[in-house]
Amino acid sequence: MKRKRVALAIAVLALGAVALPWSRTPAPRAQPVRQGVDVYINITGGGSKKLNIAIPEFTVTAGTDSGGVAKLLASVAGADLTFSGLFSVVAGTGSIPPNNPEALRQSWSEFATAGAHAGLHGLLALRGERLETEMRLYDLTSPDHRLIATRKFETSAAQGRRLAHKVADEVVLQFTGEAGIADTKLAYVQGPAGAKEIWMADYDGANPAAVTRNGSINLMPVWSPDARSLALTSFMQGYPDLYRLFPFERRPVQTLAAFVGINSSPSWSPDGRHLAVTLSKDGNPEIYLLTIATGTLRRLTRHAGIDTEPVWSPTGQQIAFVSDRNGSPHIFMMDTEGAGVKEITSGGFHTQPRWSPKGDTIVYTQRQGTHDLWAVNPDGSNPRRLTAGPGNNQGATWAPNARHLAFQSSRLGGWRIFAMTLDGSEPTQITLGPGEHTSPSWSPRLP
Repeated sequence: MKRKRVALAIAVLALGAVALPWSRTPAPRAQPVRQGVDVYINITGGGSKKLNIAIPEFTVTAGTDSGGVAKLLASVAGADLTFSGLFSVVAGTGSIPPNNPEALRQSWSEFATAGAHAGLHGLLALRGERLETEMRLYDLTSPDHRLIATRKFETSAAQGRRLAHKVADEVVLQFTGEAGIADTKLAYVQGPAGAKEIWMADYDGANPAAVTRNGSINLMPVWSPDARSLALTSFMQGYPDLYRLFPFERRPVQTLAAFVGINSSPSWSPDGRHLAVTLSKDGNPEIYLLTIATGTLRRLTRHAGIDTEPVWSPTGQQIAFVSDRNGSPHIFMMDTEGAGVKEITSGGFHTQPRWSPKGDTIVYTQRQGTHDLWAVNPDGSNPRRLTAGPGNNQGATWAPNARHLAFQSSRLGGWRIFAMTLDGSEPTQITLGPGEHTSPSWSPRLP
């Protein structure tokens, strides 16, 4: 009977945007470019100056492009670079003829005149069920249009968009020293009340696909550090239990925790060996460490208040979490032994902490009439608001570059996933389609 009451409580909470068990009240592969004009370096400084890059259609060097892959690659790579916030894309119609240095020089001269600082020349070979591309990156500010970098990629014919994402990420790497985030995935919850499934899409919302099809309520997907699996809470067996599933592999679902009461809020340790989780098996929601390989548990919190929503620091040495031990829920910090507990936010109603991959910022949700995203330094200093409506904005997840956030928003009515830069600018709708979309989790860069 106790399990049934807890399951019903979470099921009711899950019909909203967030399932909260305590909710009593509603490395680089290449060196970056260090030559050319200052803009090559300034784009890493977070300012408004962007690098103008020309991206003509990719040049077909082998096979027949009956499906328009050459246009797709240029379009998707251009959209990826625009989304990065670092580039302004100078598009071009038609492709540069292959093996024609004079045509290449003429094209780059025209693009440079139009204001382009760099040029991306893509070469595409279609070989049956394989796509091969070579990207060549040029400095259009130099008199001889110096070749900056070149790299080859290969995918199946069905993965043209991923090929473009890889090209875009390499361009970002060449200019910043850190790869881009286009070759990543978003997992999220989709569905009406009473039936919520986990879905997965490219970071830009393309290629959505169901990950679960169990007809139950599935909540809180979280990517593992190796981007191979997801931890989540699911009612697939009738109770709120913790599971691990493998969206890219034919492996059975793994049960992680199925104790009486609540099993929720999984958070992976940076090395992927442990999960910090919320369990109420001892009568009160507390935070535990679960060792994946052995299933052993270690309890971290012991308090009459509700402790939940743990999240690891990128160093693996601290855990932020939510507790109402001092009244309203606020964000707290502790070490991985459960010691050194410190409250880092005060005033208001604060939930859903998310630690930046760079370790310098924690984003959380504050309820003040509506829900909005806020950020704070890990020591509790410099709290600042990131969103101010419209609607509710909550449940953030970090991109691996620590410059972008995805989050759920009701600004257009029903819940959808949006993305923005850390300063709150340039919000972009990511998910479309039926149902409501909540609880996004941004994957690490794919292997």
